Amino acid sequence: MLTDRESWKVEYRIIYEILYGSPLISNREIISRLGTQTGSKRIKEVFDEEYIVGPEIRKRSFQNLSEYMYFVTCKDPELLYMKLREDPRVVYHAKASGFCNLWLIANEKIDIDGDIVVEGQRSDYFLPYVPNHSWERTLEIISDKVNAFDSTDYQPQGIITTHFDETSEWDDEDEILYKYFKFNLRKPFTPLLKQHGISNEKRTNFLKKLPETCTTHVSYYPNRVPSYDSYLFTFETDYEDFIINLFSQLPASTSFFKVSNRLFALTYVPIRIVRKQSFRVAANESFLPLLTVTLEEKGIVKSRDYSIVEYFWAKSH
Repeated sequence: MLTDRESWKVEYRIIYEILYGSPLISNREIISRLGTQTGSKRIKEVFDEEYIVGPEIRKRSFQNLSEYMYFVTCKDPELLYMKLREDPRVVYHAKASGFCNLWLIANEKIDIDGDIVVEGQRSDYFLPYVPNHSWERTLEIISDKVNAFDSTDYQPQGIITTHFDETSEWDDEDEILYKYFKFNLRKPFTPLLKQHGISNEKRTNFLKKLPETCTTHVSYYPNRVPSYDSYLFTFETDYEDFIINLFSQLPASTSFFKVSNRLFALTYVPIRIVRKQSFRVAANESFLPLLTVTLEEKGIVKSRDYSIVEYFWAKSH
């Protein structure tokens, strides 16, 4: 018999699966599908306690919607991090440790103090469905996939897409709507209507063309976001779709994108796994960095590296 907490987590999972398929579904319909008297409470909990983040939207990589990423090593990343909070061109930046100590996303090309490790226009994002299995089972699945890999059987799928040579229809009201819904597509529309006078017809058209102009992300973290460490991996590989499918087995949301022909994967690993006191146990279970070594030894990746994201600042404008 499930404990109360286990039962709640089952309901959180169901809410994620519903939202993954229908990000704009009404709370009433979610409650109906849950079939419990506590549905409304569970919906509030799942967002307030950060089991689910989103639905969020991000622009696709069209010429007129471009974002640029910079992975930098600099002498005083903390000082530059604070300075960048005031730069209106920077929409996201993070302090990290590893192959870079600063990660920036800007809505135009900018000059950065420090040594740039990788830079360029980012691709579209890709966030796969989060499988419902344990970290122990994840290790087994990934190990089996790596051991069975045969380059002669590899067929590219083109999972990550780009639109660098295309433009998209996008006006000032689209930009206002994008900024408003960027971190929560389910926000009520009335405040925006009152503030900017944007019509319901415009909102309807914005949402209708959203699959073409933006990617929609519903992120799921079975242990809550604060329970994870963020690992940003980068690979040079001829088998990027294999790497994407491999890391898509992780039981917490992973996001993928490309910059300058390098594949990036932002992963979330439970703190309880990577910070265990027993190295003998931790070395086996905190397998992601060790996995990348194996991938290079097998020739699946040409080069690999990672940073741990320590803290970040995201802007809605």
